[in-house]
Amino acid sequence: MVKNIKFARLLTLAGLISIASSCNYTELDINKDPNKPATGSLGLLLPVAENAARGAFEAVNSSAMGFAGLWNASDSYNLSNTSFQGTWNGAFQSLQSIEEMLRATEDGKNPRYRGIALVLKAYSVGNYVDMFGDMPYSEAWKGNAAEPNKSPKFDKDADIYEDLLKLCDQAVVELAKPQPVAVINDYMGSGNATTWTRIAKSVKLRLLLTARKGRANGNAELKAAFDAGGFITTPAQNWSYLYSTQVSPADNRHPWYFTYAGGGDPTYINHQLMGEMILNKDPRLPFYFYRQTSRVLDQNNPTDRGTIPFGGSYLPLRTSFLDEYKKAFNITGTIPTADLAYLAGYFGRDRADVSGAPSDGALRATPGTYPAGGVYSDKGTAAVALTGQAALNYGGNGQWPLIHSWNTKYYQVEAILDGTGVTGDPKALFEAAMREQIAVVVAQGLKSDPSKAKTPATTEVDAYVKSWLDLYDAAASNQAKLNVVAKQIWFCSWGQGMDIWNLQRRTGYPIQSQFKQFSLGIQAPISKPPRQYALRLPYPQSEGALNPNASKYITDVIFDRDPIFWDKTKVKWEF
Repeated sequence: MVKNIKFARLLTLAGLISIASSCNYTELDINKDPNKPATGSLGLLLPVAENAARGAFEAVNSSAMGFAGLWNASDSYNLSNTSFQGTWNGAFQSLQSIEEMLRATEDGKNPRYRGIALVLKAYSVGNYVDMFGDMPYSEAWKGNAAEPNKSPKFDKDADIYEDLLKLCDQAVVELAKPQPVAVINDYMGSGNATTWTRIAKSVKLRLLLTARKGRANGNAELKAAFDAGGFITTPAQNWSYLYSTQVSPADNRHPWYFTYAGGGDPTYINHQLMGEMILNKDPRLPFYFYRQTSRVLDQNNPTDRGTIPFGGSYLPLRTSFLDEYKKAFNITGTIPTADLAYLAGYFGRDRADVSGAPSDGALRATPGTYPAGGVYSDKGTAAVALTGQAALNYGGNGQWPLIHSWNTKYYQVEAILDGTGVTGDPKALFEAAMREQIAVVVAQGLKSDPSKAKTPATTEVDAYVKSWLDLYDAAASNQAKLNVVAKQIWFCSWGQGMDIWNLQRRTGYPIQSQFKQFSLGIQAPISKPPRQYALRLPYPQSEGALNPNASKYITDVIFDRDPIFWDKTKVKWEF
């Protein structure tokens, strides 16, 4: 079970960041007893290494959610070789701490630390390979070594994946060995070998699922991993990165919480996501989003008209949506004023709306309690603008769901329906995954906003789950069923962009389609984008000036043409 970061550990971590760039942790050994392994340096390195894994999750989370059509970040697909320079540089800087841990444990005296480092490397590098493809790996992180290499070669993405799978197996072996001195400062796994072994097997499962179409024995090895078990299967085992409400000495609030703290305007949330959740009576709706306004914009008012999203997509003014709303809630005649005021708060944008951003920050819907640790906002809660509302700035204790039990169940459903040979009851797994993810969302809401958040009625959750099981049953083929499951994963992926981007590239599901309420597809861009769907991230121009081995990647690899080795679908827009 993942634990929250303790205050003392945060103090240690805050002081360590500056140390990390200038000191060699392997030389901080003050314990000279040859019969007892020294752990001081490893105890300092571990929380930094775990932050690196968090960074690998967060690095492209926003853009990946935009690629997948969840919100308005990078969703115009007009990427360039300068778009992700910070992501690239941050990868190699942050992963240095994991490499330091591996170097410091080569003597075999601290196998549990080593096992944890191997897991963190496999997870983190796997994410970066999924972003960029080929990258420096076997010769990377040696710029300050005894024989420095500042021009590392680029390894093939498929070859890196093979090594990452081996790292997971090696981690299991290391974690089974006795650890003479207790692991300290492990806020992800409390130094527990059983916990980290389970995470190692879950990371391997994720890698195997993602790479299965690009590996000769991909399906067989995936089936073997499912058959072997030992991965995350229950909510109590979920692997998360947890934030707190702490502001000082270091701000440890969820990154999305910055809108509550006055750090800027929220990113526009996709109208399809919010609209369909409203119409589907999704119990997660008041936990996902916070409404800042209850005033319906007036198209006859020039000021209001200037803030209405392009194309008349604003939900309270969209005739097609209002018709569907009346059907869903059995309304005859005019929609009540109170309902319109409620809908006014779901102010977002359609996919790839590039019409510019007016001064509408105080109108936009913003992340709620899940995963941001913000404020709960149901139909009975008054909408309040975040600007100047100091009373709302008490939260931020959200999370990033790294790998949860509902993830592994969805992995298994996909593997079964896509004909890999993996066995199980896909419908039962589908139901369990939905219920487990909803429960995580609700628990986060009750934790972050206990004064307002309400546990949804059992009948409400049951009705929602049944509606999706009915869609599943109505699907005529396994592939059609997989598209139903993928659309539900899309709803579950609020805050987990990398997994939904990988799913879309891996399977092509949920199918891209024109906007329809309660559709099983994803809204296509509202206008033809300048580029095709992002199959990878473009290599950064700045790397070419530092490493001559990068030059051909910058010039020859096209992000919307050349897929990662495991991507055999090559998603394209249809116009």
